[in-house]
Amino acid sequence: MVPGEEVPAVIEQLSEGCVRFVQQALNLPLDFTPETLPILDHYVRERGRDGREEISALLSPPTGAYFGEVVRRTLGYVRWHCPGDEYDRFRIEFEPFFLSFNPIGAATEVIRQGQATGPGAHFDVLDEARDVLKETLNKHARVPTEDFYTFTMRYEVLEQVAEVLIALESARKERRHFGPEVYRAARGEPGIGGGKAS
Repeated sequence: MVPGEEVPAVIEQLSEGCVRFVQQALNLPLDFTPETLPILDHYVRERGRDGREEISALLSPPTGAYFGEVVRRTLGYVRWHCPGDEYDRFRIEFEPFFLSFNPIGAATEVIRQGQATGPGAHFDVLDEARDVLKETLNKHARVPTEDFYTFTMRYEVLEQVAEVLIALESARKERRHFGPEVYRAARGEPGIGGGKAS
């Protein structure tokens, strides 16, 4: 977590709700570690298998908040951007390098087993990092669709992306800081710029 930043109450409520739901359904504990993501994947497969939109709408916020909290607690120097209750606009933002995504959007894709329109589940990065990331990720074996649309695989890919971005930032002469104002500017909101994201 970014030092001095508090977790938004909505994220605490949603992620703790996810812990309770999984405990009740599977009698298995979730402790906000990456090792529990396969349990979450199993829970989502069981609950979301009929593919109904209303099931996805109910499952995405708590499971996405839990996934985001796993990321925040394990990868560090991460903050939540949660404007009100508009889940489509929620984001995880990294401070040591420019990377953001919507964990609730990622949850929607995991539940639907396919790309979702709306919430930005994709990784937003600076244009300068895009080619290196593509090259790095393309070196790895193709992942079957049923594995790609899991929280477990999303976390593994996120770790790889973070490693590449850390290396790119470390190679720079001047140190950069990616605070909330940089992300606001990248989203086209008032703030000071820090490069174009995509």
